Amino acid sequence: MGKKIIIFSFTEQGSKQNKRVRRHLLRKGYACESYAVERYAEVFGLQPMPENLQEWIGEKWGEETFLFIGAAGIAVRMIAPWVKDKYSDSAVLVMDEQGMYVIPLLSGHIGGGVRLAGAIAGCTYATPIITTATDVEGKFAADVFAKDNGLKITDRETAKQISAAVLDGETIGLYCEYPVEGTVPDEVALCRSLDGLTQYTYGIIITESVRKIKNQWKEKNQGQAAPENASKLLFLPVQPYVVGIGCRKGISLETLSLALERVCGENHLEPQAVCAFASIDLKKEEEAILRLADIYHVPFQTYSAEALSEVETVSEGSAFVESVTGVDNVCERAAKRYCPEGNVVVPKQKLQQVTLAIVKKAIQIRFTDS
Repeated sequence: MGKKIIIFSFTEQGSKQNKRVRRHLLRKGYACESYAVERYAEVFGLQPMPENLQEWIGEKWGEETFLFIGAAGIAVRMIAPWVKDKYSDSAVLVMDEQGMYVIPLLSGHIGGGVRLAGAIAGCTYATPIITTATDVEGKFAADVFAKDNGLKITDRETAKQISAAVLDGETIGLYCEYPVEGTVPDEVALCRSLDGLTQYTYGIIITESVRKIKNQWKEKNQGQAAPENASKLLFLPVQPYVVGIGCRKGISLETLSLALERVCGENHLEPQAVCAFASIDLKKEEEAILRLADIYHVPFQTYSAEALSEVETVSEGSAFVESVTGVDNVCERAAKRYCPEGNVVVPKQKLQQVTLAIVKKAIQIRFTDS
């Protein structure tokens, strides 16, 4: 269920609330850690507060979600040095120690603060205090829609402009290469073709390949890169591909990158459509894979040999690989383990110092109620 939630409390009543909220969120499937000042930590079975809380938060900033049970001013002072922008900030929430109100202070959409406030309110019967304009007005928000559907936001400024346009009463055109489920908001108009977007000041395009769309425009418009309103179009590319990796120890980033580009090119896939890398635990600290995941801004997940062996079928196996790793095929098993419901679109490919396999997860584009 996303990032770990770290809960802080500073008083006796706040620590009681801390324990209660943590228990509720754990039952809901969230990962949680609870901290309190030392004199209350042991009493309520919580962890003692880190000595330098502000620096400790900075080390985890952008990676975890923070809930402060107490005064909002405490939260503001603790997070102030680390605040950057809503696309990279942690979600930060504040709740009073009586559990009457819960307020998403930061990253309510991208970080999921608004929805988490609702989940917490379900535990304490608190009233969520929501201040983001699209939530207050019950309007479509491009960043929330992208997050819910695992889509990549390619232009933050245009996404911001679209939200402003929605609040001004404008209709946003949306062209999607996949079936769209759910109730489409009144402020969004589905377009059957790219040409339909030209009827609107702002538009959204959901595609696997931005390059393919732009090439279509050039072919149709005698070299013109895009329609007249292209400067106000937001691409939301899908990222359906999980890449399984097996490689020699110490492989270079260049070798690994070129291998990925080659396999994607030969199979007409977009490297930018990769959503995750996967491998065996033996590769957990492999620098080239870690750096590649950072470059693509996607997670790198590893599994034990035992977990990988639970994958029932692979295209081929290697006795040598099994003697070294404990499984006969690392790359394909890892990709399928990460995405068990997906389809193998590229079975194990052997290249210099590396093997790669690619699984494509099912694409579901859906509008959900706020």
